[in-house]
Amino acid sequence: MGEDPEDQEDEDQVVRKGDDAKAHKELNKLGGDMGNEKEVDTGKAQDALEKLSNAAEAEKAAKLEREKELAKVKIAKEDVELIMAEMELEEAKAERVLRENDGDPIAALRALVNK
Repeated sequence: MGEDPEDQEDEDQVVRKGDDAKAHKELNKLGGDMGNEKEVDTGKAQDALEKLSNAAEAEKAAKLEREKELAKVKIAKEDVELIMAEMELEEAKAERVLRENDGDPIAALRALVNK
């Protein structure tokens, strides 16, 4: 039940057209087809992955710090209700905009209008 060598050769010589040909060519570049495979320096790959991981962690820490700063901003319930009514926003979004504008409802409304 093995494959006939002629059938296998036919599969290797499939004529590819259009987008399929482009995709096949790009995959061959990545996968190293045709016997001219390139060696991948695992050390460099590991370093690149580590840098990406560190950058992601730093970004996450910065976002967490920003959220902590915003949580410290005092906002009035009346201001939240005003922004909700005037801009037809959900309460969470209205609170967020107010906090980003240091609890100033006028600045928050301006920020929303200028978006």
